[in-house]
Amino acid sequence: QCAAELDGEAYFRISHQNSPTSPIHPKLEEIVSEIGDATDGKLRLEIFPSAQLGGPVQALEQAAFDENVIFYMSSGNLATAGVPDYSILNGPFLTPSLEAAQALASSDVVVEMAEELASKGGIRVLALNWFDSPRSILGDAAYPNPQDLEGVQMRVPEAPAYMRTFEVLKTSPMAVPFSELYLALQQGVVSAAEGGIQGMDDANLMEVADTVTVTDHFRLFYGFAMSENLFADLPDACQSLLVTQFEQKGDDYSAGMNEITAQAIEELTAEGITFVQADQEAYREATEEFYTLFPEWSEGLYERVRGAME
Repeated sequence: QCAAELDGEAYFRISHQNSPTSPIHPKLEEIVSEIGDATDGKLRLEIFPSAQLGGPVQALEQAAFDENVIFYMSSGNLATAGVPDYSILNGPFLTPSLEAAQALASSDVVVEMAEELASKGGIRVLALNWFDSPRSILGDAAYPNPQDLEGVQMRVPEAPAYMRTFEVLKTSPMAVPFSELYLALQQGVVSAAEGGIQGMDDANLMEVADTVTVTDHFRLFYGFAMSENLFADLPDACQSLLVTQFEQKGDDYSAGMNEITAQAIEELTAEGITFVQADQEAYREATEEFYTLFPEWSEGLYERVRGAME
Protein backbone atom coordinates (compact mmCIF):
# COMPACT_ATOMS: atom_id res chain seq x y z
CA GLN A 1 0.00 0.00 0.00
CA CYS A 2 2.81 2.41 0.93
CA ALA A 3 4.62 1.79 -2.38
CA ALA A 4 1.45 2.40 -4.39
CA GLU A 5 0.88 5.75 -2.66
CA LEU A 6 4.47 7.03 -3.03
CA ASP A 7 5.15 9.16 -6.10
CA GLY A 8 8.89 8.44 -6.17
CA GLU A 9 11.59 7.10 -3.87
CA ALA A 10 11.64 8.34 -0.24
CA TYR A 11 15.04 8.08 1.47
CA PHE A 12 15.89 8.43 5.17
CA ARG A 13 19.11 7.99 7.16
CA ILE A 14 18.82 6.14 10.48
CA SER A 15 21.29 7.62 12.97
CA HIS A 16 22.40 5.92 16.21
CA GLN A 17 25.38 6.25 18.54
CA ASN A 18 26.02 2.55 19.19
CA SER A 19 28.49 0.34 17.36
CA PRO A 20 27.40 -2.11 14.63
CA THR A 21 28.09 -4.94 17.13
CA SER A 22 25.55 -3.58 19.67
CA PRO A 23 22.19 -5.40 20.06
CA ILE A 24 20.35 -2.42 18.57
CA HIS A 25 22.00 -2.58 15.14
CA PRO A 26 20.58 -5.93 13.89
CA LYS A 27 17.07 -4.77 14.80
CA LEU A 28 17.56 -1.70 12.60
CA GLU A 29 18.86 -3.90 9.81
CA GLU A 30 15.60 -5.86 10.06
CA ILE A 31 13.61 -2.62 9.76
CA VAL A 32 15.59 -1.53 6.68
CA SER A 33 15.13 -4.93 5.04
CA GLU A 34 11.45 -5.37 5.85
CA ILE A 35 10.45 -1.85 4.83
CA GLY A 36 12.50 -2.20 1.64
CA ASP A 37 10.76 -5.49 0.80
CA ALA A 38 7.29 -4.17 1.67
CA THR A 39 7.70 -1.12 -0.59
CA ASP A 40 9.76 -2.65 -3.44
CA GLY A 41 12.61 -0.36 -2.38
CA LYS A 42 10.60 2.85 -2.77
CA LEU A 43 10.87 3.69 0.93
CA ARG A 44 14.61 3.34 1.38
CA LEU A 45 16.41 3.50 4.72
CA GLU A 46 20.14 3.45 5.42
CA ILE A 47 21.81 3.02 8.83
CA PHE A 48 24.61 5.28 10.10
CA PRO A 49 25.95 3.79 13.39
CA SER A 50 28.66 5.00 15.81
CA ALA A 51 27.42 8.63 15.80
CA GLN A 52 28.55 9.15 12.19
CA LEU A 53 25.83 11.81 11.86
CA GLY A 54 26.47 13.21 15.35
CA GLY A 55 24.90 12.53 18.73
CA PRO A 56 21.20 12.72 19.59
CA VAL A 57 21.30 16.49 20.20
CA GLN A 58 22.76 17.21 16.76
CA ALA A 59 20.37 14.73 15.13
CA LEU A 60 17.40 16.34 16.86
CA GLU A 61 18.47 19.73 15.53
CA GLN A 62 18.89 18.29 12.03
CA ALA A 63 15.40 16.77 12.15
CA ALA A 64 13.94 20.06 13.43
CA PHE A 65 15.41 21.66 10.27
CA ASP A 66 13.65 18.97 8.19
CA GLU A 67 16.72 16.94 7.30
CA ASN A 68 15.98 13.33 6.32
CA VAL A 69 17.25 11.74 9.52
CA ILE A 70 15.50 9.19 11.76
CA PHE A 71 17.43 9.35 15.01
CA TYR A 72 17.89 7.30 18.17
CA MET A 73 17.25 9.31 21.33
CA SER A 74 16.03 9.21 24.93
CA SER A 75 13.00 10.87 26.47
CA GLY A 76 15.46 13.28 28.11
CA ASN A 77 16.56 14.52 24.67
CA LEU A 78 12.92 15.10 23.71
CA ALA A 79 12.32 17.12 26.89
CA THR A 80 14.74 19.76 25.55
CA ALA A 81 12.64 20.28 22.40
CA GLY A 82 9.77 22.13 24.03
CA VAL A 83 8.01 19.40 26.05
CA PRO A 84 9.55 19.26 29.55
CA ASP A 85 7.00 16.60 30.61
CA TYR A 86 9.13 14.02 28.77
CA SER A 87 11.78 14.24 31.50
CA ILE A 88 9.48 12.49 34.00
CA LEU A 89 10.19 9.27 32.09
CA ASN A 90 13.80 9.55 33.36
CA GLY A 91 12.56 9.42 36.95
CA PRO A 92 13.68 6.80 39.51
CA PHE A 93 11.64 3.69 40.36
CA LEU A 94 8.95 4.81 37.93
CA THR A 95 8.35 1.52 36.09
CA PRO A 96 8.23 -1.63 38.25
CA SER A 97 8.59 -3.94 35.23
CA LEU A 98 9.21 -3.96 31.49
CA GLU A 99 5.49 -4.60 30.96
CA ALA A 100 4.61 -1.49 32.98
CA ALA A 101 7.11 0.57 30.98
CA GLN A 102 5.63 -0.68 27.71
CA ALA A 103 2.12 0.15 28.92
CA LEU A 104 3.27 3.67 29.80
CA ALA A 105 5.03 4.13 26.43
CA SER A 106 1.76 3.47 24.58
CA SER A 107 -0.52 5.31 27.06
CA ASP A 108 -2.61 8.41 26.38
CA VAL A 109 -0.34 10.57 28.56
CA VAL A 110 2.76 9.74 26.47
CA VAL A 111 0.82 9.97 23.18
CA GLU A 112 -0.23 13.50 24.23
CA MET A 113 3.42 14.42 24.82
CA ALA A 114 4.21 13.17 21.30
CA GLU A 115 1.47 15.32 19.75
CA GLU A 116 2.67 18.37 21.69
CA LEU A 117 6.23 17.73 20.51
CA ALA A 118 5.07 17.43 16.89
CA SER A 119 3.30 20.78 17.05
CA LYS A 120 5.80 22.69 19.25
CA GLY A 121 9.14 21.13 18.32
CA GLY A 122 8.54 19.87 14.79
CA ILE A 123 9.62 16.36 15.83
CA ARG A 124 7.58 13.19 15.27
CA VAL A 125 8.24 10.28 17.64
CA LEU A 126 7.97 6.95 15.79
CA ALA A 127 8.49 4.79 18.88
CA LEU A 128 9.61 5.26 22.48
CA ASN A 129 9.66 1.62 23.59
CA TRP A 130 13.31 0.62 23.06
CA PHE A 131 14.25 -0.25 26.66
CA ASP A 132 17.80 -1.09 27.66
CA SER A 133 18.41 -3.28 30.70
CA PRO A 134 17.40 -1.49 33.92
CA ARG A 135 20.10 -0.22 36.26
CA SER A 136 21.15 -1.68 39.61
CA ILE A 137 23.67 -1.02 42.40
CA LEU A 138 27.03 -2.78 42.75
CA GLY A 139 28.92 -2.56 46.03
CA ASP A 140 30.77 -4.28 48.83
CA ALA A 141 27.46 -4.77 50.66
CA ALA A 142 23.76 -5.21 49.86
CA TYR A 143 21.28 -2.32 50.01
CA PRO A 144 17.86 -4.03 49.97
CA ASN A 145 16.17 -1.08 51.71
CA PRO A 146 16.59 2.62 50.91
CA GLN A 147 17.88 3.46 54.40
CA ASP A 148 20.80 1.07 53.77
CA LEU A 149 22.21 3.62 51.30
CA GLU A 150 22.36 6.50 53.76
CA GLY A 151 25.85 8.02 53.78
CA VAL A 152 27.27 5.52 51.29
CA GLN A 153 30.01 6.98 49.07
CA MET A 154 28.54 6.17 45.69
CA ARG A 155 29.68 6.75 42.13
CA VAL A 156 26.85 8.37 40.16
CA PRO A 157 26.94 9.69 36.57
CA GLU A 158 27.07 13.48 36.44
CA ALA A 159 23.53 13.91 35.11
CA PRO A 160 20.78 15.80 36.98
CA ALA A 161 18.29 12.90 37.26
CA TYR A 162 20.97 10.59 38.68
CA MET A 163 22.44 13.15 41.08
CA ARG A 164 19.02 14.23 42.39
CA THR A 165 17.87 10.63 42.85
CA PHE A 166 20.86 9.59 44.93
CA GLU A 167 20.79 12.83 46.91
CA VAL A 168 17.14 12.08 47.79
CA LEU A 169 18.31 8.59 48.90
CA LYS A 170 20.84 10.33 51.20
CA THR A 171 23.96 8.78 49.65
CA SER A 172 27.12 10.83 49.20
CA PRO A 173 27.13 10.85 45.38
CA MET A 174 30.52 11.21 43.67
CA ALA A 175 31.05 11.94 39.97
CA VAL A 176 34.00 9.61 39.29
CA PRO A 177 34.71 9.13 35.54
CA PHE A 178 33.63 5.65 34.46
CA SER A 179 37.18 4.92 33.23
CA GLU A 180 38.43 5.42 36.83
CA LEU A 181 35.64 3.48 38.55
CA TYR A 182 37.46 0.13 38.78
CA LEU A 183 40.30 1.74 40.72
CA ALA A 184 37.91 3.84 42.84
CA LEU A 185 36.04 0.71 43.96
CA GLN A 186 39.26 -1.24 44.47
CA GLN A 187 40.82 1.48 46.64
CA GLY A 188 37.64 2.24 48.58
CA VAL A 189 37.29 5.78 47.21
CA VAL A 190 33.67 4.75 46.61
CA SER A 191 31.82 1.82 48.20
CA ALA A 192 29.19 1.45 45.48
CA ALA A 193 28.27 2.36 41.93
CA GLU A 194 25.15 2.16 39.81
CA GLY A 195 24.76 0.90 36.26
CA GLY A 196 23.45 -1.81 33.97
CA ILE A 197 24.49 -5.29 35.12
CA GLN A 198 25.87 -6.21 31.70
CA GLY A 199 27.83 -2.94 31.40
CA MET A 200 29.34 -3.30 34.87
CA ASP A 201 30.33 -6.87 34.07
CA ASP A 202 31.89 -5.81 30.74
CA ALA A 203 34.02 -3.31 32.68
CA ASN A 204 35.14 -6.12 35.06
CA LEU A 205 33.81 -4.20 38.06
CA MET A 206 32.66 -7.45 39.72
CA GLU A 207 36.36 -8.22 40.28
CA VAL A 208 36.48 -5.44 42.90
CA ALA A 209 32.90 -5.51 44.27
CA ASP A 210 30.88 -8.67 44.61
CA THR A 211 27.32 -7.74 45.63
CA VAL A 212 24.61 -6.49 43.28
CA THR A 213 21.40 -5.05 44.68
CA VAL A 214 18.82 -5.44 41.91
CA THR A 215 17.01 -2.11 42.21
CA ASP A 216 15.95 -1.48 38.57
CA HIS A 217 16.05 2.18 39.62
CA PHE A 218 16.12 3.55 36.06
CA ARG A 219 14.55 1.93 33.03
CA LEU A 220 15.29 4.55 30.41
CA PHE A 221 12.88 5.29 27.58
CA TYR A 222 14.68 5.26 24.23
CA GLY A 223 13.30 5.29 20.72
CA PHE A 224 13.37 6.89 17.30
CA ALA A 225 12.07 10.20 15.97
CA MET A 226 12.18 12.30 12.79
CA SER A 227 11.04 15.59 11.26
CA GLU A 228 7.29 16.11 11.69
CA ASN A 229 7.09 17.92 8.33
CA LEU A 230 8.77 15.07 6.45
CA PHE A 231 6.59 12.54 8.28
CA ALA A 232 3.45 14.51 7.39
CA ASP A 233 4.55 14.58 3.72
CA LEU A 234 4.50 10.77 3.58
CA PRO A 235 1.31 8.93 2.55
CA ASP A 236 -0.70 7.54 5.49
CA ALA A 237 0.25 3.95 4.63
CA CYS A 238 3.96 4.84 4.79
CA GLN A 239 3.53 6.68 8.10
CA SER A 240 1.78 3.62 9.51
CA LEU A 241 4.48 1.27 8.18
CA LEU A 242 7.28 3.28 9.83
CA VAL A 243 5.51 3.50 13.20
CA THR A 244 4.54 -0.20 13.20
CA GLN A 245 8.06 -1.34 12.29
CA PHE A 246 9.83 0.80 14.90
CA GLU A 247 7.33 -0.15 17.62
CA GLN A 248 7.45 -3.89 16.87
CA LYS A 249 11.24 -3.99 16.75
CA GLY A 250 11.33 -1.92 19.96
CA ASP A 251 9.34 -4.64 21.72
CA ASP A 252 11.68 -7.32 20.31
CA TYR A 253 14.78 -5.36 21.34
CA SER A 254 13.49 -4.76 24.89
CA ALA A 255 12.63 -8.45 25.39
CA GLY A 256 16.11 -9.34 24.13
CA MET A 257 17.77 -6.94 26.58
CA ASN A 258 15.75 -8.45 29.44
CA GLU A 259 16.99 -11.91 28.41
CA ILE A 260 20.61 -10.68 28.21
CA THR A 261 20.32 -9.36 31.78
CA ALA A 262 18.76 -12.59 33.10
CA GLN A 263 21.52 -14.61 31.44
CA ALA A 264 24.23 -12.33 32.88
CA ILE A 265 22.76 -12.74 36.40
CA GLU A 266 22.77 -16.52 36.00
CA GLU A 267 26.39 -16.63 34.81
CA LEU A 268 27.64 -14.16 37.43
CA THR A 269 25.86 -16.00 40.24
CA ALA A 270 27.69 -19.17 39.15
CA GLU A 271 30.95 -17.18 39.38
CA GLY A 272 30.22 -16.24 43.01
CA ILE A 273 28.63 -12.80 42.68
CA THR A 274 25.77 -12.21 45.15
CA PHE A 275 22.48 -10.82 43.85
CA VAL A 276 19.99 -9.32 46.32
CA GLN A 277 16.50 -8.14 45.37
CA ALA A 278 15.68 -4.62 46.55
CA ASP A 279 12.36 -3.69 48.14
CA GLN A 280 11.20 -1.71 45.12
CA GLU A 281 8.06 -0.35 46.77
CA ALA A 282 10.08 1.04 49.70
CA TYR A 283 12.54 2.61 47.26
CA ARG A 284 9.72 4.09 45.20
CA GLU A 285 8.24 5.73 48.30
CA ALA A 286 11.68 6.96 49.40
CA THR A 287 12.24 8.72 46.05
CA GLU A 288 8.78 10.29 45.62
CA GLU A 289 10.32 13.64 46.63
CA PHE A 290 12.18 13.57 43.29
CA TYR A 291 8.88 14.08 41.49
CA THR A 292 8.23 17.37 43.35
CA LEU A 293 11.44 19.00 42.07
CA PHE A 294 10.23 19.94 38.58
CA PRO A 295 7.87 22.95 38.55
CA GLU A 296 8.01 22.95 34.73
CA TRP A 297 5.96 19.73 34.55
CA SER A 298 2.25 19.95 33.80
CA GLU A 299 -0.22 19.76 36.68
CA GLY A 300 -0.83 16.24 38.03
CA LEU A 301 1.67 14.64 35.63
CA TYR A 302 3.15 12.17 38.14
CA GLU A 303 -0.27 10.91 39.17
CA ARG A 304 -1.32 10.47 35.53
CA VAL A 305 1.88 8.60 34.71
CA ARG A 306 1.46 6.27 37.71
CA GLY A 307 -2.19 5.70 36.75
CA ALA A 308 -1.26 4.78 33.18
CA MET A 309 0.62 1.72 34.48
CA GLU A 310 -2.10 0.42 36.83
